[in-house]
Amino acid sequence: MHFCGLAWAKHDSAFVFLPRKSLVDDEIENIETARLTMRALARYGQDMTDRIGVASGTEGDTGLLAIITELAKDFVQYGIFSERMRHSARNSGKPLWARTVVRETAFLGPDGTVVYPNIQTVRSKDSHDSLLARVQASVLLEIVRQHGWWLDGLAGREEELAQYNPPSLPRTLWVRHLKLLLPELYAVRAISLATTLISYLENNRERRDGEFHFGVEDFHFVWEYMLRQVLIGVESGWNSRLPRPAYERRNGGFDVQDRGLQTDIVLRDDFGLRIVDAKYYEATTVANSPAIPDILKQFFYEIAVTSVASGEEVGGCFVFPSLPHEAGTFTRILMRHRDGSAVATFPQVECHYMSTSTVMRAFVEGRKLTLPVSL
Repeated sequence: MHFCGLAWAKHDSAFVFLPRKSLVDDEIENIETARLTMRALARYGQDMTDRIGVASGTEGDTGLLAIITELAKDFVQYGIFSERMRHSARNSGKPLWARTVVRETAFLGPDGTVVYPNIQTVRSKDSHDSLLARVQASVLLEIVRQHGWWLDGLAGREEELAQYNPPSLPRTLWVRHLKLLLPELYAVRAISLATTLISYLENNRERRDGEFHFGVEDFHFVWEYMLRQVLIGVESGWNSRLPRPAYERRNGGFDVQDRGLQTDIVLRDDFGLRIVDAKYYEATTVANSPAIPDILKQFFYEIAVTSVASGEEVGGCFVFPSLPHEAGTFTRILMRHRDGSAVATFPQVECHYMSTSTVMRAFVEGRKLTLPVSL
């Protein structure tokens, strides 16, 4: 396991655990990588959760980061929620002639016209005093303090948010009262904002000692997902086409397993078809590289894809994380006899290295990358 993300200790100490092969000697660059890491985790959480709550399992609590990002974007774009309130007034605002006739005393002018020295009016102004606005401001204040350093548009806005009145209710009742408020809301933004605030509050119950974290326990799943999204030429549907194990019965016929081979990524490029296995390994020595089970799976995947690929060239490869401009240690994996000679009957598995920060930036920005060529 390799936790990656933001960890808070007792409210006053925060630490960011960066992905493998992304820490350099430049402090400014490391801070930018930390911001990029949080954005990549938030994007991953947005793609992998259902917006109702934070998904469990491989997604960790990245769904909460997606919710935080959504609340920040809403605030940057629209500000604190406001309701248009109408207030009765006199001589200031829009005239209400029917009310004026009933409530005010009229005089006749020199020319016989009716003159009202005072006019009943109505004035409208924005109010931020509703429960929804108060909860939003309080939650945004938390978000600015904990996450403002990596979210765009929140830096320096803590003082502004602190001016809004907090809810009069205790925090433990905010969710309940927001849910009671939902049926009374009609505007799309109000409904969306209330729903998102409920998700945030339900999924952000910090531990009693003040320690909490935002991230994933195993970045391997994020690495695999990012590569599937950013690599050029990725094709879907291959796993459903691959052969499945079938048990032949003694009395005739076969029992076929429901689940067949599950490749990570299959892409098409100038070479042909490449079976890409995203591996979150150091891959600098044999000891910290994929072992024989992963290698054998790539051999088997190549045989399986070749059987349905209509004569196209097929090859397997691992993709490891690397520092920017780092070539990587290995180029390919081959099977060799004890005397050192190559075994021609086994496939080869290529080794590619891609910059962790480059992949994260492309993932966050929605750009595509080309699978590098082995040397």
